Amino acid sequence: MTETAIHIAGFRKEYPAARRKEMRLAVNNLDLDVPAGGLFGFLGPNGAGKTTTIKMLLGFIPATLGDASLFGVPVEDPAARRAVGYLPEQPYFHKFLTAQEVVAAHVGFAGAHGRAAKEQTEALLRRVGAYDYRTLRLSKCSKGMVQRVGLATALAGDPKLLIMDEPSSGLDPIGRKELRALLQELKDEGKTLFISSHLLSEMESLCDRVAVLHQGELVACGTPGEITRGDDEIAVLLDGLDETESLAREIATLGGSLARQPETRGIRLVAPAAALYRVMGLLEQRKARVISVSQRHETLEDAFLRLVGSTGH
Repeated sequence: MTETAIHIAGFRKEYPAARRKEMRLAVNNLDLDVPAGGLFGFLGPNGAGKTTTIKMLLGFIPATLGDASLFGVPVEDPAARRAVGYLPEQPYFHKFLTAQEVVAAHVGFAGAHGRAAKEQTEALLRRVGAYDYRTLRLSKCSKGMVQRVGLATALAGDPKLLIMDEPSSGLDPIGRKELRALLQELKDEGKTLFISSHLLSEMESLCDRVAVLHQGELVACGTPGEITRGDDEIAVLLDGLDETESLAREIATLGGSLARQPETRGIRLVAPAAALYRVMGLLEQRKARVISVSQRHETLEDAFLRLVGSTGH
């Protein structure tokens, strides 16, 4: 039986609304289980409740209702955090310190001393690509370099569980590529990675499972393949038609949809690929002028927009 790294039952968080008597609901009755090992993507638009959930998991803020545990230890118990490394969305360190000093301090907090601490510090700086800048004060470092230092501190102590909130924030394309490689290495080492991110294309290729949060509620959870629509679709671009209402109704019965394209004055028809011949038959009856036909598979980003609406991205 697979061990559970994170167990959340009925998480709810309310805040007093500004200048109002009512409460603002940030997380609503969240139930979630994250298996040990692999990468779990925690997705949602801004304001969905992701960071609030992470803060409750780490004991930074209390839940209004509900409970959670990390590897079976209740999050209220400080012992629950001994196996956890954390990278916040915007890591902050004293600017007068160097990268080496910051990482060394966290290695010490994790229990290493003397030569072992020095070796671990150097190894972590090398692993995140910050070794060449180890003596540079953070006030002189780029946002991306500070992010690398933050990642090194999260890895201090060799944690079983890594909780990361937007780990690629501030990284350039090269940095993001290196981060992907590092995350894959950590997965291969058997660690559990719980990551909140807006880079859905990267999450789709890296994640074993994902959860989608919207307005504080869980709207989907599973493998990327389970969340995306399994059947391929066809997209047909048409020249303008005089009458579209009846066609739209017929396409809807096939599981598709019709939408006007204001920029081209054309019409875009989307339907399951299995309905291709029936769709083309309907278009032939109406003597519609077909501009293009393409086949596509729903991506995780497509599924995300479908689940939370286009205003959430």
